[in-house]
Amino acid sequence: MANRAAHLFTRAAADPAKLALIFEGERYSFAELATRVAEAAGGLARLGITQGTHVGVMLPSSPAFIIVQQALFVLGAVVSPMNIFYRPGEIEHAVRSCDLAYVIMTSGLLERVPARELISALRRVILIDAAVGIPDDDADLLTEAIASGEPCRILAPVAQSDVVLLLLTSATTGKSKGVMLTAANLAANYDRTPGWLGLDAAAVILCALPLYNTFGLNQCINAMLVTGATLVLLPRFDAGRCIEAAALHGCSFLPAVPTMLQKIVDHPDALNGALASIKIILTGGAPVPAALLRRVMAAMGPGTEVLTGYGLTEATALVTTTAVRLGSDGEIEHGRTIGQVLDGITLGVIDDDGHAVEAGLVGEFVVRGPNVMRGYYAAPDDTAAALTSGWLRTGDLGYIDAEGYAYIVDRKKDVIIRGGQNIYPADIEEVLYKVAGVAEAAVVGFPDELLGEVPVAFVALLPGSAVTAAELGERCKAELASYKLPGMIHLMPELPKGPTGKILRRGLKPQLVAATSTLEPLTS
Repeated sequence: MANRAAHLFTRAAADPAKLALIFEGERYSFAELATRVAEAAGGLARLGITQGTHVGVMLPSSPAFIIVQQALFVLGAVVSPMNIFYRPGEIEHAVRSCDLAYVIMTSGLLERVPARELISALRRVILIDAAVGIPDDDADLLTEAIASGEPCRILAPVAQSDVVLLLLTSATTGKSKGVMLTAANLAANYDRTPGWLGLDAAAVILCALPLYNTFGLNQCINAMLVTGATLVLLPRFDAGRCIEAAALHGCSFLPAVPTMLQKIVDHPDALNGALASIKIILTGGAPVPAALLRRVMAAMGPGTEVLTGYGLTEATALVTTTAVRLGSDGEIEHGRTIGQVLDGITLGVIDDDGHAVEAGLVGEFVVRGPNVMRGYYAAPDDTAAALTSGWLRTGDLGYIDAEGYAYIVDRKKDVIIRGGQNIYPADIEEVLYKVAGVAEAAVVGFPDELLGEVPVAFVALLPGSAVTAAELGERCKAELASYKLPGMIHLMPELPKGPTGKILRRGLKPQLVAATSTLEPLTS
């Protein structure tokens, strides 16, 4: 059966007492976790969720996220994890673009849900903490709590071709779209990932990643269920808490973006042996500098294997991996490689005309295999632009050397990767254009030693406008998730343009050196 909840119930039957999940003071065996999932599935079914229902899950990292996700899988629903930092406009776009009939969240996030008339397709907002109560003025949202009743342990029949995850990411237009991932996609990539990384039932996974993106979904939740490993889940990333948890629980696997690794190994408690149990690290989203790798080895010992990988949501998750090693010269072997393509996946490089290029020549990376998405939900033009003759056009420019190692040199897409989180310039530009007095706006990524990249906004004002960079920054804070906030807003008389009048983003990057209108440093 292709139902994604089958992994959990198989584990619960085979080894019911095995410790599955540790969160704060809570512990769940696989049997206990399966029981909670069955109870939640029964409650969600009574609220009208059934096979094929599109459901958004906007929950912080906690057992509730895992229980709700697996309960929705039991019912055969299509799950769309949502960033917990979304503001009302971002929630509205997620609901509209993915046709979400339900959104499950905590009562503390309810105030962010837009007015009912803006998202009329939304049938209900479901709260997981019903005891808090529902304000009268939210009655038009048809807000309900998960009902109690008979548990549901019967898994809905799911075909390999059925869409089971609808993940929000960018398409060719720059606005986020729902990436349709099927049961077959996840089986081909998520379920094979633990084997590619060397994980098994003895692993203890330390998860400080958010659970709403494919990194946390794959390396944490799914890795636990596929292997029978124990997952130590933290509510949010904190370097000190990571070190404490690793020592207390003997964590052996740490998935993290380079920013997280740097903060962990720079922490004063990192060199006292507390991290000695960690044997495998998977990082991605940005290259691993040699200096950081040396600090990792000093903190965790030379026996720790550091793996880096390249992937994208449209390819389900991982496409390439490699072990990051220091050569005899003290530098990383194979430089800034993203690794070699994984078994069962094909990675190619094409020129602007769509023809394959020779080894060593730069072109656009294309991916083919059972991991490639079905397409973007309700977006045929974007799907046609991204998928050509079975190949996924990644938008990343690079080359593959004679040994099969791939290297990224640039991105055709404008996506900015800040601390492992994707930011699409169009989201920020849309907010800036709403401000009266703004004539032009463009956002580009600027290298940052800690975060990899940060967004920087360039704005040209209409004649006579007195709008300040600080005012623009406050508008961004009001409408954007914190990780999307520009680290700098630079006012210019006019933005550079090409012959057709299109704003040239590449012409803005030299201006960064001269930019002086800054905001206070912001963190996600």
